Amino acid sequence: MRSVPKTLAGGLAVFLLAVGLAACGGSSGDSSSSSSTTEESASSKQEAAEFVPKQHRDSGGGSSQYIVKGGDNSVQEFGEEADQQEFEAAAAVFHGFLDARAEGDWAAACEYMSKSIVESFEKVVSRSKQAGGDSCAVTLEKLISPAAKGLMKTEAEKADVGSLRVEGNRSFIIYTGDKGTVLAMPMQEEGGKWKVASVTGTPLQ
Repeated sequence: MRSVPKTLAGGLAVFLLAVGLAACGGSSGDSSSSSSTTEESASSKQEAAEFVPKQHRDSGGGSSQYIVKGGDNSVQEFGEEADQQEFEAAAAVFHGFLDARAEGDWAAACEYMSKSIVESFEKVVSRSKQAGGDSCAVTLEKLISPAAKGLMKTEAEKADVGSLRVEGNRSFIIYTGDKGTVLAMPMQEEGGKWKVASVTGTPLQ
């Protein structure tokens, strides 16, 4: 089995975090900022509890449909194809994340994310002078450009999961996005449940 590209294993998410926080404004030394963060965190927990994911239908079919002759098929050939029950469970988490992200419900989006990716947020935040002490939800909101809102809604509506490739506690959802683009989203198993392990899918073609 071929190794998975490092960007698909989580490097992309960390890179996006670093770039996003570098562009953020604000000051970490402001007491009013700390108070604001506390209020935002409380509000975020309430929003996450109220979030209701939408129903989605996925075509499935397995990863063979995405094999590119002569191309890099490391994700398509990663591990083994999941059974239907595991496929549906992972796809539900994936769609929930996309729906929450599209609606700007950052707290709910964080609930679908793996502990490792949330910890990556915290590490980057701790090194940033602009965003000290921000919660996962607040940080995620800062990372996502308002101009991308339309694109995120389109992706949430168009995403069609065709495969879940699993090896141990890691997996990749392979899905078709807008205009037929094929992408992969890394997933991480935590407590018997799959969690999204990146802030965005990566094109495979």
